[in-house]
Amino acid sequence: MQKLITYRLLTFICCLILLSACNTIEQQSILQGRLLIWHPFQGENGIIFQNLLDDFQQLYPEVQLLSEYIPQTKLSQQFIQKSRAGLGATVLIDFAQQIPNMTKAGSIQPLTEKNLDLSKFLPSMVTQISYQGKIYGIPLVSQVRALCYNQAKLKPLPSTEDQTLTQPPFGLEGLLIRARKGYSVGMVSSFEDTFWGLGIFGGKFFDADGLIKPELEGWEKWLKWLKKAETQPNFILIRNRDLLHDAFAQGKLTYYVCNSNEIGDLKTTLKDDLQVIPLPGEPNNPATPLLYTKVMMVNRSASINETELALQLAQFMTNPEQQLKAITQSLTFIPTNHKVSINQQLLPIEAMLHQQSKTAITIPTDSVENIMEIFEQGDILYEKAIAGDLTPSQAVKELNYIIKTKLN
Repeated sequence: MQKLITYRLLTFICCLILLSACNTIEQQSILQGRLLIWHPFQGENGIIFQNLLDDFQQLYPEVQLLSEYIPQTKLSQQFIQKSRAGLGATVLIDFAQQIPNMTKAGSIQPLTEKNLDLSKFLPSMVTQISYQGKIYGIPLVSQVRALCYNQAKLKPLPSTEDQTLTQPPFGLEGLLIRARKGYSVGMVSSFEDTFWGLGIFGGKFFDADGLIKPELEGWEKWLKWLKKAETQPNFILIRNRDLLHDAFAQGKLTYYVCNSNEIGDLKTTLKDDLQVIPLPGEPNNPATPLLYTKVMMVNRSASINETELALQLAQFMTNPEQQLKAITQSLTFIPTNHKVSINQQLLPIEAMLHQQSKTAITIPTDSVENIMEIFEQGDILYEKAIAGDLTPSQAVKELNYIIKTKLN
């Protein structure tokens, strides 16, 4: 009797396994179709992106994925123009801040009803794909500013015998001291590029609900620090990023506040001398750079099957295995899946960028249009304050008035 029960149980389990296998085979055979994908990835990142598409097609051989590189400056406008005629790519990969423009043009479709699993993304990430109560994209990869430095230039200088200066700084004062002692620092000078210093002085641009605060805290103190830094020997504060990038790549700067998307190019030149750490901050007030995220959006004219296929591709590209694979292939890849863990000993630069992204500020898509206008005005006032045409106090007062005006 016992043997009979055991036999029936084993038979039942085998049937379940066979049914599961059949369902898997059936699902893979059902997944078929063709997608045209427009994206801004080029060079090394373009190869990595294509490899991800190839891996997906190996799993689903009846799927055809066609990718086309479009320059970042032309991507959104070209997609809008083509989509109005029911043409263009089925899938667009662009920065999340383009979602309002795409929505108003009727170019992309909401994905709210597609039973998406957003638990893999942090709430701050979800705010970048939410617009007017609906979801319009899937976060794929992020970029952020960090502190790059040239390890070869950290040797002791004749001007000092202090060995601590041969280590990178972890605070703003340490950065100033190093500049005075001959370890040159380069920083792009603009409101947006220096936004990361607000958090160090306790400034918060958004409240707990992701809404713009009526007053910009911390900016006056940060402006005063920047004006002080500009007067220090070997501290270069200019608006031209290309000039600073080239100077750092040529070994003319020790420290450089870089964008993560520059690191691949810098690594080619500086090789193992290139090192990256989070931006200097204070123990309880870390730097708060802006986080920019590229997301996958779906053409409004896409069929139901094309939409489901696109979402399946997005799910594949954002699973921990694929994101970690992309990280190991590219120094500039910052994952959007918060469950991804990066080994700092094996991947030091990638781990540092991931760490920096955790203190970064994400701009809620609902606020993008107002924020861009505020940033434009903020940049004008920033320039006047740095030039001495306005005091930091006057600049803050004027910007707070502009913020309140935009909120009313």
